[in-house]
Amino acid sequence: MLLHSYAPHDFDELARLAPAGFSAVLRVRRGRATHIENCFAPNWRDTYARKSYFLRDPAIGWALSHDGVACWNSLAARDPNGVIADAQAHGMAHGITVATGDAETRSFCGLARADRPFTEAERHRALDIIERLHEGAPAAIELTAAQCEALRLMASGERHVRAAGIIGISASALKARLKSARAALGARTTAEAVHAAQMRGMI
Repeated sequence: MLLHSYAPHDFDELARLAPAGFSAVLRVRRGRATHIENCFAPNWRDTYARKSYFLRDPAIGWALSHDGVACWNSLAARDPNGVIADAQAHGMAHGITVATGDAETRSFCGLARADRPFTEAERHRALDIIERLHEGAPAAIELTAAQCEALRLMASGERHVRAAGIIGISASALKARLKSARAALGARTTAEAVHAAQMRGMI
């Protein structure tokens, strides 16, 4: 979805392992990731972004300091904000997070199923894929200051005409900035671009 230099079969395999969706965050360093592949359902992505779950998700907290595989249910005691329960309410009854890296650079992936728990073989396979992607991650994406400004306004809930007025440009110029930001991030929608930029610490 984001950087097409990745072998698509890796993400295809993660999708097969996780029919209820997955989100891979690769090479997080100083709060920024070089690549995010978010294939969860749009309603969960919107909820996750709206409630700022990235800052509260116990699976991400675990992934930033552990290697291996963790079942989401095992992290429920560390979840005072109810992120895991909300994920289950969105159809992700069974989830795991796999993580790898070192103290400076981390990669991790959350995977979900609605039908059954992940098998031991599936857990190991997901970890193998993330370890390989971690080693082969490309350079970070960069956005211009103008693109970031446009995305920040969209993130704050502004409409196109008002956001354009705040910046002092036309609505069509604002839409052009958003279009170029979507292209740079490989995002299909502005909401997806906002989420990707937020997870990278760009806005």
